[in-house]
Amino acid sequence: MKTFFVDSFTDQKFKGNPAAVCLTETELSNASMQNIAAEIGFSETAFIKKTAANTYSIRFFTPKKEIPLCGHATLASSKIIFDTTGIDSITFINCENVELKTRKENDGKIVMQFPVYDTEEIEVPKAMLDALGIAATINTRFSPKNKIILVEINDADTLGKLSPDFTALIRSYCGINGVLVTARSNNTDFDFHYRYFV
Repeated sequence: MKTFFVDSFTDQKFKGNPAAVCLTETELSNASMQNIAAEIGFSETAFIKKTAANTYSIRFFTPKKEIPLCGHATLASSKIIFDTTGIDSITFINCENVELKTRKENDGKIVMQFPVYDTEEIEVPKAMLDALGIAATINTRFSPKNKIILVEINDADTLGKLSPDFTALIRSYCGINGVLVTARSNNTDFDFHYRYFV
């Protein structure tokens, strides 16, 4: 198994969002993948295995558990496959048999197509907002499929400066996989920014 450490969403070393990408040639047990992810310690480690031409299985593990989807680890996995194989399109199949399609454009940018999940209204507890360091929200939603709370705030700069109290965040809510906080971008090159706290 070859393992790569990739910093997503950056063009500078030791910046961005780190993910481990493990290219497996044989089947690994769930326990082995979980132990590897825990030892690496990144928010996500992706385990990918070629299953057909331009098709790979992909599984994502945090240091604590498997999750069905991770954007920056999919991006990191795509980068490694594109750089090591020369292909320009990939279909990943996740643990729920959902297709995650990526392609490399002529300018080197990677485009990812992800599924859209339904959300419903939710009232986010003040304890969670306090733990995140959020004073006011624009919108709050819940994704029952992924068990993720989504919180929209007014300012991307504030989003970038969030420094959650993770102990308080864990205590603030049960039965979810994480909290996604988003804001409209202050930069016209992007529509929005988000951060995801597992």
